Amino acid sequence: MGLSVLQFAVRTFVTVLLALARSYDSDIAVNRDSSEQQIEAAFRKLMRKVHPDKGGRNEDAQRLQQAREDWRVASGKAPAATARGEVPVLPIAEESAGSSFRLQATAVLLTYQNFTEALWQDFLLWIPTQLKEWSAKHWCATLETCKSKKLHVHLMLQFRSTIDRRNLSCFVFEGLRPNASEGGRDLCGEGLGGRRFQLSVDRGFFYVWADKIGTVRDNAGDPCVAGNYQPAWTDIKFKYQVLGKWPETLWKKYMLTHDVYQEYIFLTRDGIGGRKRNLDLCRAKEEADEAALEIEARVKRIKGNPTLFKPFPRIVEAENWLMMFQQDALRYPILIAKGPSRAGKTEWAKSLFRCPLELKIGSLTHFPDGMREFNRKKHDGIVLDDVRDLAFLSEHQDKLQGKYDTLVEFATTPGGTCSYKKDLYAVPIVATVNFSTANLDMLDTHDWMSNPGNRIIIEYQGFQY
Repeated sequence: MGLSVLQFAVRTFVTVLLALARSYDSDIAVNRDSSEQQIEAAFRKLMRKVHPDKGGRNEDAQRLQQAREDWRVASGKAPAATARGEVPVLPIAEESAGSSFRLQATAVLLTYQNFTEALWQDFLLWIPTQLKEWSAKHWCATLETCKSKKLHVHLMLQFRSTIDRRNLSCFVFEGLRPNASEGGRDLCGEGLGGRRFQLSVDRGFFYVWADKIGTVRDNAGDPCVAGNYQPAWTDIKFKYQVLGKWPETLWKKYMLTHDVYQEYIFLTRDGIGGRKRNLDLCRAKEEADEAALEIEARVKRIKGNPTLFKPFPRIVEAENWLMMFQQDALRYPILIAKGPSRAGKTEWAKSLFRCPLELKIGSLTHFPDGMREFNRKKHDGIVLDDVRDLAFLSEHQDKLQGKYDTLVEFATTPGGTCSYKKDLYAVPIVATVNFSTANLDMLDTHDWMSNPGNRIIIEYQGFQY
């Protein structure tokens, strides 16, 4: 005696449950004689692991959902997905006999490859004529360029109800058959599906609508995007709210420019403060990196020009001074390069090191905030540029000769909130001074500064640039 439709559906559903339970290491115990409540409980438990939002595979979730729907239909109940409004939202695009395809979805992202700009306007005119046949209520399309410089079109569709079609010829445009297999897997980072169905669909629509890097622009300079369902700030009749994390995800994936992301931050009106601060920090870092590269190229260009940059003279006293730091000592002297203005003292001082930290002192009475950037793993010396009063060296002699057994504290405040400490032991420090620097007599009269063990003075004449 053959199996009834219900018996076949039950056995198929149980087989799928047990097979996926083994794959996902889930402890469920059901068989063909289990009650409906037991089978439903096993389904819910397994779906919590299989669902793509929980780290499962899209294909497994579809397989499990379909087996359940077949079982409920065979048992005379309305399909569970339809009854609860939780229709299958992950598209199924399967190749079957005769090279036909099956599409089962409530919302889908279609991608047309090898597109051309000449077809774009015709494509936008064609879509409204197809909406009734597609049973689609919402759509949005965009023309984009991929890394290979080829054009493709994304078309996001939301149908009036779940469709199940094996003939997709109605989606073919000018001989271009769309790809739907990857449609709902990674839209703004989360994919279609989950408990908040419409929200996940809206997320997919925003993914298509967003002005991403690579979005093609028309002759007026506007993004090539169109549709009857767009973000809340547009003037389209049918709209949806955009959560701040959607453009944030695209930006983090380097799919949005800083300017576009900043615009979306304010348009979404969602978490503006935190997201704007994060954007500003990233901008500042990138601008600093770009400036550093520009300076590096400029330095290389200028140093390679013999009319602007002449070789530095060899100064034995400086070489001997650097040799001191190769051996342990309780303290080390600083090097004072004294000479006329524009003699190239600073450039010469920096040439003594591989990567020095240069601090502009001028008339300051305290160490500049740039001292916070000092890093022993990066900087092999410190250059105090253009010290205009030797009282600065006198006031900070404890910092200029870092101790071997303690860190040097900077920017001391009553509450200590702005203070920071650095390890300056055996770090060579050079100070450049002009003949006009105040209190030059301290080199001969000051108790600390007049001691040759604390400082080495070099009269640097250099070249007049």
